[in-house]
Amino acid sequence: MKITRIFLPAGILLVAASGAFADSSDPKVRMGGGGSCQSFTETSLTQTFHVETETGGCVGGVDFTNEINDGTVTLDLLVVNIDTPFMGQLSCELAPGSPLNTASLSSPTSCTFKGEDEEESPSIPPGGLYNLNFLNDSSGSWPSFIDITLAQTVIPTPEPASVLFLGVGLVGLLLGSKSRGLRQPEG
Repeated sequence: MKITRIFLPAGILLVAASGAFADSSDPKVRMGGGGSCQSFTETSLTQTFHVETETGGCVGGVDFTNEINDGTVTLDLLVVNIDTPFMGQLSCELAPGSPLNTASLSSPTSCTFKGEDEEESPSIPPGGLYNLNFLNDSSGSWPSFIDITLAQTVIPTPEPASVLFLGVGLVGLLLGSKSRGLRQPEG
């Protein structure tokens, strides 16, 4: 009886502590460039998808194509929220070819991927392809299907007519300032 009083609490603490730290067996969301056997098209800034995590030999994850607002939106931030319950502590990482360059855990159930290098301005352009891989461990942390919600912030792509109007306005301002500079003051 005394042994049970000592070992039972110690065992409970050990199990609780092992679940508090992410390791290679915990579920992971990895963003990469593309190349899978499942694909979806994004058409709105917040959208839910039903993703198959076990696809009989398909280990490439899920490809997404940015067609938001009829393909006129550039994405510079993507939040992947896992809506289906899972076991373990979630982690987030980038794979080679990822269009965004930082990955972080934004809540216990979501990963945030950002483009933060101003020189290269990493983003997902209109029509751009990216991949999300939901890595399972040997104990099966992910169920065979999960629901995810993708939410983004955007860099709007200017329409050609807007660029034309901006150019005409700048030329008008330039010509107006030159003509004022050529006039001689009266006096």
